[in-house]
Amino acid sequence: MAKFNYKFASIQKIKETFEKKAQKELSVIDLAINKKRAQIEELQHEAESHRNESRKKNIKISEINFHQGYQKQIQLKIQVIEKDIEKLFEERKLKLDELILKSKEHKVFNKLEEKHREKFFSEQNKIEMLDIDEIAVQKFNRKES
Repeated sequence: MAKFNYKFASIQKIKETFEKKAQKELSVIDLAINKKRAQIEELQHEAESHRNESRKKNIKISEINFHQGYQKQIQLKIQVIEKDIEKLFEERKLKLDELILKSKEHKVFNKLEEKHREKFFSEQNKIEMLDIDEIAVQKFNRKES
């Protein structure tokens, strides 16, 4: 029996590689989003601890001003990080759309391979049946002779 040779195998491998690359890029973006969220949590925790520290009884006005300025800086940092997260989510959406497209392309080639494989095996079965019929006819002719 002949070996099945899929003529689009190289294209299929390339499509699979592109799909894996898109998955990796998406996971990198997800990791960056998680890091940014962790930074926000860290800054919020730092702001809360600073608020608790600034509630002392005997504190100077310059220290109060310093603490308020520090709180504003933390809030600004949080806002910048939130904007970064929004950009990352937009980028994530684009990569997710790209991944979906690559996945569909890969599935199309998989189904095409399946159809080619089925056609190949049905043709091989026909050839085998013809060979078997030919052998049977030859045996029958030998017996009659």
